[in-house]
Order: sequence, then structure tokens, then C-alpha cells
Amino acid sequence: MMEEEIDADAPKKKTKSPFRDKEDLKKEIRDFVNRYKASIVNQADRMSDFFEMSCFNYIVRYYELNDYTVSVDGLQKGQYRYKCSTMGMQSNFSFFKVSKQMADISHAFEIHHNLAVQSWHHEKIFTTPDITIVKAGGIEFSKDHYETKMTFSYVGQTSLISFCEVKQFNPYPELLFNFIGTVNELCPSVISNNATEHLPIHIAPTLMISGVPNRHTKNIKESLEGRYCINIIFNMFHTATQTFSKARIKELSTTGVLARPKEKADKRDEQDYFKVLLGIDEPPF
Repeated sequence: MMEEEIDADAPKKKTKSPFRDKEDLKKEIRDFVNRYKASIVNQADRMSDFFEMSCFNYIVRYYELNDYTVSVDGLQKGQYRYKCSTMGMQSNFSFFKVSKQMADISHAFEIHHNLAVQSWHHEKIFTTPDITIVKAGGIEFSKDHYETKMTFSYVGQTSLISFCEVKQFNPYPELLFNFIGTVNELCPSVISNNATEHLPIHIAPTLMISGVPNRHTKNIKESLEGRYCINIIFNMFHTATQTFSKARIKELSTTGVLARPKEKADKRDEQDYFKVLLGIDEPPF
């Protein structure tokens, strides 16, 4: 059999990357913000920044699809400025306001980018999720956090509604478990499955990952979502449009208690009955 001759000068075939490129994300972000009659300050240049900004927009879309009224606030010189770093005063960056009318009461919230949040366990400890949903007007300022005279902006525990983390990686076990650590630091009631159901509804703590899972990380996602009222979304570059669509949006978990399968709930209720009323762990038959 004759060997096939290879032309070294022939143009190489381009293989399509499984990830969207920076220009796609830039256009998507520009188009989204322009819907609110605002232009965007181009202060970011890393692919991870544009991915994070895109995920921020999907969370805003979540509230749009759940019939919230959405508006832009905090424009800087007439332009929308994303906060692509944990540094900086929150008042120097833009955010989205979302509100909903229920029973003659207007409920107002804000969606922020890289806002520090006070730990549930310690008032002097803070961590900064990528996206945070808070009560309107909930941001506080402190002169005591830094060792310099810089002002620290944050949101206290009583104003936190929910949060989302964004990671531009292929999912791996430690990444998923680290997210649960953040949930425990900010919303431990989610870990004990005793979280408050907010009305109107809000998205549950959510991890948004760009990369594609393997069998092991799929198993971890299924297990964690079965234990805690959270969302773990893989392959955001390809699945986000479907996940945050009108047809699929109701599949995402909302803040509150994770529903138990009926047969397990019935068994647990039965055991609780015998334990509380009769002082025994199991039915006497």
C-alpha cells in the first residue's frame, strides 16, 4: 500500500473550539446592556472576566423571566461598569435593580457583581461571591476593615438573599466541594435544609461552570443537588441559553427547603412521630 503524500504547505484545517471566544461574549454583553439604553465601560480584557459578566447577565435574565421589573442603576458617566475584581468601592460600579409587586406591596432587590458579604458565623469575616442578590439599599460601609484609611463596602447577613459563583474551568471535585464551603459560610441554613423561602422567588445559591463534566463530577453534582437546595450548572458556554430560557427556568432550584421524595418524607415523618410522642426510635410493629 502506498503512503499518502502530505502537502506541508497546505492550509491546516481549523478545529472549532468547544468554548465560545472573547468576541462572542463581548457582543453578547454589549447587546444585553444596550437593551437598557446604556453603553459599557470596556475595563476588562481577560476571557474569565467576560465569562463572569455573561453569567451575571444570565442571572438578571432569570429575574426578567420570573416577571420582575428590571432596571439599571449606578451608571458611571452614563456607562454601565461591571465590577470585575473584589477590589474597589461598590458605589463606583453599576448594578441591576429588580422589583416585583405582590399583594399591593413592592419588593425591591439589587444584583451586584463582586460584592463582599458578611459571614453568618462571624461579623468580622467576609467573602466575595461573584454575583450577589441583596435587599435594596443593603450595602454598608466601614472604615475599620482595612489597616489603611480605605473604606470597605459590604452587605450584612440580614440583607443577603442569595449568591452565585462563576468558574471558568472544567469541573473537578475540589471545586464543587469548595462551593459547598462558601454556602456553609454564608447560608448554613441551606446545609441543614432549613433555609427561608423568600417571596417573591429567588434563585438558590448557584455554581456556574464553563467546562464539561466527566462521570465523576456528574455524580458529585447529582449528590450535592440531592442533599442541598442549590444549583450546579455545567458547560455554561453551550447550555446557558437553554437553562435560562422561559421553557427551562422553572427547573432551577429557588431559595428555601429542598423538597424530599415523598416516600422518604413519609418514613421520616413516621419516625419523628414515634420519637416525639412515644420516646422510641422505630415503630413498635
